[in-house]
Amino acid sequence: MGALAELLATRREDILQRFEREVRAHFPVEGQPRSVIRDTLPQLLDELYGLLSAPSTGESPSAIRGQLLQTAREHRAQRHALGYDVTQIVREYSLVRDCILGLIEESGGVVVLSEQRILHRGLDLAMSDAVANSEHGRDEERQRGEEERTALLERERTARAEAERQRALLEGVIAQSGDAIIVADAQGVLRLFNSEAERQHGVPLKEIGPREWVETYGLSDEAGHPLALERVPLYRALQGEHVRDEPLWLHRPDGTRLPVSVTARPLRGPDGTAAGAVYSARDVALRRALAQEREEALALLDTLLATVPVGLSFLDKELRYVRINPTLAAINGVSVEQTLGRTAWEVIPHIAPHIAPTCRRVLETGEPELNLELSIPSPRRGGAPGHYLVSYAPVKDGEGRPIMVAAAVVDITELKRFEERLRQTAEFRERFLGIVSHDLRNPLSIITLSATLLLRQEALPERALRLAQRISLNAEQMARMIGDLLDLTRGRLGGGIPISPAPCDLGSLGRRVVSELEVAHPARELRLEARGDLQGEWDQDRLAQLLGNLLRNAVDYSPEGTPITLALRGEGEQVRLEVHNQGEPIAAEVLPGLFEPFRRGQTRGSGSTSGLGLGLYIVQQIAAAHGGGVEARSTREEGTVFTVRLPRLAPRRG
Repeated sequence: MGALAELLATRREDILQRFEREVRAHFPVEGQPRSVIRDTLPQLLDELYGLLSAPSTGESPSAIRGQLLQTAREHRAQRHALGYDVTQIVREYSLVRDCILGLIEESGGVVVLSEQRILHRGLDLAMSDAVANSEHGRDEERQRGEEERTALLERERTARAEAERQRALLEGVIAQSGDAIIVADAQGVLRLFNSEAERQHGVPLKEIGPREWVETYGLSDEAGHPLALERVPLYRALQGEHVRDEPLWLHRPDGTRLPVSVTARPLRGPDGTAAGAVYSARDVALRRALAQEREEALALLDTLLATVPVGLSFLDKELRYVRINPTLAAINGVSVEQTLGRTAWEVIPHIAPHIAPTCRRVLETGEPELNLELSIPSPRRGGAPGHYLVSYAPVKDGEGRPIMVAAAVVDITELKRFEERLRQTAEFRERFLGIVSHDLRNPLSIITLSATLLLRQEALPERALRLAQRISLNAEQMARMIGDLLDLTRGRLGGGIPISPAPCDLGSLGRRVVSELEVAHPARELRLEARGDLQGEWDQDRLAQLLGNLLRNAVDYSPEGTPITLALRGEGEQVRLEVHNQGEPIAAEVLPGLFEPFRRGQTRGSGSTSGLGLGLYIVQQIAAAHGGGVEARSTREEGTVFTVRLPRLAPRRG
C-alpha cells in the first residue's frame, strides 16, 4: 500500500478536521453545522482511497471514477444551494488536495509519482465537473432568462392588446352613448369629444385649455350670461369636485340655446394622482320630447286597448303579462289588475298549455303565427266551450330582436254557433228536398202511365183526349223538376252528380237535342253549328240534360223572333259547347252567383214554363263531373253566351 493510500486510511478524520477549519476561515459558511460543511467529503476521500488501492484490490478504476463523479455532482448541488459560485467550489477541491499533501509532508512520508498522479486526476475530475456544470448552469440560466424575457414580452403584448381592445370597446360605448361625453387631461386640455357632444355644442373637438372653453363652446347660465370658469362643471371636476345633475345652457353657432344636465367627476391614475376629468351631459329638451312622445304613445296604446273590441295583450319572454285590455281580461275571467305582472300559468292555468308553445316559437323565430283557432272552456260562459281566433306577433327592439309577444284574440263563439245553425238548416233543406223528390216520383209515375194508356185508346172523346195530353205534358214537366231536385240532392250531399262515360258523338247528340226542342217550341228558330272532331267519352244522357237545360234557358229568357244558336267545337284535347241568345243582358252583380241553386238570371222572355231555378246549377254540376267547367258572359251588344269546356275523355269514378 502506498503512502497516500495509507494516509487516507489512517488519518481520514485529521483530513476532515483540517478541511473544516479552513472552510470556516475562508468561505461564507458562518453558523453552518459540521455535516453541512463536510457534506460529501467523507465519500470523496473513500473514493480517492479506492482509486489509490485499486491495483492491489483489483477493483475497477472506471467504476470508482463514476462514483466519484456522482459524489462531486451532489456536492456541487449542495454548495450552489449555499450560494457558492464555481470558483469557490474549485477552491474547496484545491483545499482538499492541500490538506492531504500537507499531512504527508508533516509525517515525513514519501509519495511516489504514480500515487500523486492518481490523486491529482481524481480531484481534477471533481473540479472539471464543477466547471463543466457551472457552464451548463450558466447556459440554463441564460435560457431561463431568455424564456422569462419572452414570457414577459408576451404578457406585455397580451396586456397591450387587451388594453387596446378595452380602449376600442370604451370608445365604442362612448361614441354610441346618448349622452355627450367630454374628457380633459390633467392640464385641462380637451382630449375626447363624442358625436353627441358635437351635436349638443354644434362645434367639434378642439384641443384647447380651460381658458378657452367658455367662449369656444358657448357655456352660459340660465339668463344667458357667459359662465365663469370657476362655475364650469368640467373645470370644477379638474379641481377634485364631483358635480351631479347641474343645469347648463349651451349657445350654439346657429343661434339656438340648448339646456343640458351635466355630471362631472375627476379622473385619477393608479397611484391616486390627478389624471384629468370626465364630463357627461344629457339633452334636457330632447329627453323631454322623447318622454312626451313616449307618454303619448302609451296613452294611444291605452286608448286602443280600452276601446278595441278585440282581446289584446303583451307578454314578456317569461310569458308574464305586461299589458292586457278589458276585452281579453273578460274572456279570461280575470280582471286586468289581477292579471298584470303575473304569468299565463298563474292567470289562466287551463289555457296556458295551449298557448305557451306558440308564444315561445314566436319569440324564438321572430315570425308571427296568425289566425289559429282555439276551442277551450269559457269562464264567462260558465265553463261551456268557447271558440276563439288567436294571432301572435313578435314585438322587437331596435336591433330586430324579439323582446315580447303580442296576442290578439277574437271571440268567434257566436259566429261558430251561427255557422252551425246555417249548416243544420242547409242539411235539413237538402234532406227535405231529397225525401220530397223521392216521395213524389212514385205517384207521378202512376199519373204518367195512366195518361199514356188513355192516349193510346182510339175511341177516346176529343175533350178527354185534350185532358189526357195536358196531364201527360204536365207530368213530364213535374218529372223534370223532380229529376232536378234529385240532382240537387246528389250534388250537395252525395259528392256530385254520378256519370257513366262511354264513346259518344257530340254532333249527333246535339242534333237530337235540338230536334226534340224544335218539336216542343215550333215557333222558335234553333241553329246548330258543329265543327271539328266531336268524338269523345262522356255520359250521353247527362250531356243531353246539360244541352237541354241551356237551350230551354235560352228559349225562356230570349224574345220571340230571335234565333238561338248551339255551337259545338272540337279543340284538341277538349271540346267547347256554346249556347247563344239575344235579349236583355244578365246584370253584372248577378253573374257571380248564376250557377247557384234556386237562382234566376233574367226577366223571362218568350218562355212561359216555370221551374225551380236549378237548371244552371245542374249544368255546372254535370260539367264538373266530366272534369270541365261552365262560364257565362252577357252584354247588350253580344247577348248572352254560356260556354262549357269538357275534356275529350271524362274521368271515371271508383
